Amino acid sequence: MEKLGRDPQLFRYVQGEVAEPLLQRMRYAMTELDPATNPYLHWIFKGQHRDSALPFALRAENFEAIRAHLDRLEWRCCSLEEFLESSPDTFDAFNLSDIFEYMSVEGYERLLRLLVGAAKPTARLVYWNLLVPRSRPESLASLLKPLKELSEALFARDKAFIYRALVVEEVLYRPH
Repeated sequence: MEKLGRDPQLFRYVQGEVAEPLLQRMRYAMTELDPATNPYLHWIFKGQHRDSALPFALRAENFEAIRAHLDRLEWRCCSLEEFLESSPDTFDAFNLSDIFEYMSVEGYERLLRLLVGAAKPTARLVYWNLLVPRSRPESLASLLKPLKELSEALFARDKAFIYRALVVEEVLYRPH
């Protein structure tokens, strides 16, 4: 993974095997999911996207909807923590990719608290675990509810197959 651009520092919170879980997920993607429709597999094996397996944003049927909403995008050159601490806005949803992989448990909990503080009640947080298991800590049980069944159902068909888990959590209320 380092040869493909991952800095060794990104692995400082990883404990245990790296290769075997990735191999298991690759096997799952190749046998349980349809590889012909998986844009990630096409990119890995062919180095390009094919019409039969385009990512959502590159599909022709989504072009006009994306173009029509470009004015809603804002670019911020700061950390997520800085943005959340200064933004007066509240949000309905957060797609956090796998950012929690690269921070300590304390940093993860701090960022979760900031996210909840910037969220509307019933907002959802979605994030993936690659090599570091993260899910709502008990200290945030009164603020966040894990949506375990939804997480598992979405994960079972997730074409971004390299991850070990998909986590969906719902904000119960916003502390003041």
